[in-house]
Amino acid sequence: MIKRRLKKKNIVFLGMFFIGVFYILFVKSELYESYSNVTIKNLNNKTTFEGFSFLMPSNSNTQDIFTIETYLSSYDELKKLDKQFNLKKHYMSKEIDPVDRLYSWNTKENFLKLYQKRLEVVFEQTTGILSIGFLHTDPTISYKIVQELIKDANNQINHYNKLIAQKQLKFLTTQTEKNREILEKSIKKLEEFQNRYLMLDPTQTAQNQVSIVANLESSLIEKEAKLNQLLQYMNEKNFEIVRLKSEIKELKQTLDKMKKSLASKDKKSLNIYIFEFDRLKSIVELNKELYKQSLLQLEQIKTELNKNSKILLVLTEPYIPQGYKYPEKFKDIITLLLVLSLLYGIITLIQAIIKEHID
Repeated sequence: MIKRRLKKKNIVFLGMFFIGVFYILFVKSELYESYSNVTIKNLNNKTTFEGFSFLMPSNSNTQDIFTIETYLSSYDELKKLDKQFNLKKHYMSKEIDPVDRLYSWNTKENFLKLYQKRLEVVFEQTTGILSIGFLHTDPTISYKIVQELIKDANNQINHYNKLIAQKQLKFLTTQTEKNREILEKSIKKLEEFQNRYLMLDPTQTAQNQVSIVANLESSLIEKEAKLNQLLQYMNEKNFEIVRLKSEIKELKQTLDKMKKSLASKDKKSLNIYIFEFDRLKSIVELNKELYKQSLLQLEQIKTELNKNSKILLVLTEPYIPQGYKYPEKFKDIITLLLVLSLLYGIITLIQAIIKEHID
């Protein structure tokens, strides 16, 4: 009885082993892997090409690579590849072994999970190199899919950068328009000031008046000197003396009037006009500079939208593989043998303990 059970157990385990070997050798799908090594090159930065320092990742590149990893593993990328290579139809075909095969009742999540299982994206953070690979039963399809993944990854990093640039463009366009309106309003206020007081530039008017005052003071000094000379030998009622006194009086009145127009408590004095004019002019200059900077930034963003600021630099080109990568048949058979042997030993030990306990 014991020998019969032992024989039966041996047959079961041998049967499981041979079924497993048959599955590994003849049923399990042979998957070919094509892959490529890439890194991100920022075209806006000056790069030193001493050694391999240009391959060292920056924080920005690391973030871009993680973005690429996420996108390539997404359902959005799967939909594009499925449309081009009929992946779902392939995964439901007899080319895929029954364990990994998709069936009609499987969900999108199952489809995505199988795709992610076939996709190999590995990032080496110390060098900044990203390895992109794909497993397929057809080596040519595997090669073509890797090419498509590289192209999509390259488009995607610039797509995100352009989305950011478009948002900046929208903001800068609005800001530039606001700055233009503010500049026009400040210019209009300056024009109103000039038209109200009939002064193109109060500062220039003041300079002209200062020059006139200097000339009048010079003339006044000359006439007063001449008057003093004449008084030494002429009578005060002399016509020449009277005329000079009259001219000196008029000069003093004119000087006094002009000085008051230049600076006084009177609201019509030129110094008040000058301060107001300078204030309005400064506002115009400031608004002009802000508007100029907005235009420059706007043109810069428009330029950024029309070019790719980053590229995916392909370090090793993908190729059509000649030998399958998975399954590793010899390794899988050895693993199966070890697992079954371990299971056989555990069951035998349990049976021995039970038998000893019953006896």
